[in-house]
Amino acid sequence: MVAVQLLGYGFYTAAWYQLILAEGYRLRFRACFGIALASIFAVYVTPSGVFMEVLRCLLGSKETGMPFGESTASVALHRILYIVGFLAITSFGLFAVLSGSATDSMSVLVLASIPIATVAGLAVLLYFSLAPRKISPALDRILRIAQPVIRRVQKEAVIEGRADRFLREYDDGFKRMVTSRRGMLLSFLASLGDWSCSVAILWIALFALNVNASVWVVVITVSIGRMIQMTPIAIPGMIGVYETAITTVLALFTVPVSIAASAAILSRIVTVWLELPITGAAAYHYGFKLLGKTTLHL
Repeated sequence: MVAVQLLGYGFYTAAWYQLILAEGYRLRFRACFGIALASIFAVYVTPSGVFMEVLRCLLGSKETGMPFGESTASVALHRILYIVGFLAITSFGLFAVLSGSATDSMSVLVLASIPIATVAGLAVLLYFSLAPRKISPALDRILRIAQPVIRRVQKEAVIEGRADRFLREYDDGFKRMVTSRRGMLLSFLASLGDWSCSVAILWIALFALNVNASVWVVVITVSIGRMIQMTPIAIPGMIGVYETAITTVLALFTVPVSIAASAAILSRIVTVWLELPITGAAAYHYGFKLLGKTTLHL
C-alpha cells in the first residue's frame, strides 16, 4: 500500500505539472513534487483544505515566476480535471453497482447524491473559471482584508495591483491551458491515475482482511469519503470523520462493521502516517522559501 500511495503522489504532481507546462512555464518535476507534498501537509495542520490550495498557488507562483493569477488558474483547472475524472469513474461505478445487485431505497438515495453533488460543485467551479470577473467585487474586498495578514507573514512582500489584475491573469492562464490539448489530456490521465491509487489502497486493505469486495463498491465508497473530505468542516485532515464515512458506506454494501472499520483505519494509517513525515519535511523546506523575499502579483 505504501508503494501505491507514493505512486498516487506522483500522479497528483504530474497532473498539475502538465498544466504548468501548458501555461508556458518551466519547473523541475522534483520541485513541483515538493510543492505538492508541502501543500498536502497543510491539510493536517489547518481546519480546511482551502489552505492546501492557497499554499500551492503561492509556492507555484514563487518557484516558476508566473503571476499569482496564472498560478491560481493552474491549481483550479487541476481540481476541475480531478472532479471530472472522479465524476466519470463514480458514475460508471454507480451504474454497475445499481444494475448488478438489489439495493435498498436508502442506499440508492445515498449513492445518487454523489454525482448530483459533484455536478453541482463542478458547474459552479467552471462558471467562475470561465467568467472570473463575476467575482471581482468580492475578491477586491478579500484582498483588502488579507493585505495586513500577508504583510505580517511576509514583511518584505510587494503587493501589486488589485482584483482586476489578478482576474485578468487568471483568465489568460486558464485560456492558454484549455487550448493545449496535449496538456489537458495528460493532466486528465494523471488525475485518473491519482484517483485509481486511492481506490487501490482501500481495496488492498479489504483484501488483506479477506474481504473480496467489488472494485465498483470500493470506487463508490472512496467517492463518498472524498466528498466528505472536501466538506469545509474545521477538523484537520478530517481524521475520524473520513473513517466513519468509509465504514458506513461499506456497511451499506453488507461488509461487517468491524471489518469495514478495520479497513478504513488500516488504509488511513498508511496514508496519514506516511504523509505526515514526508509532507512535513517538504513543508518545512518550502516554508522558509515562502517566508523569504518575494513579490506577490495580486
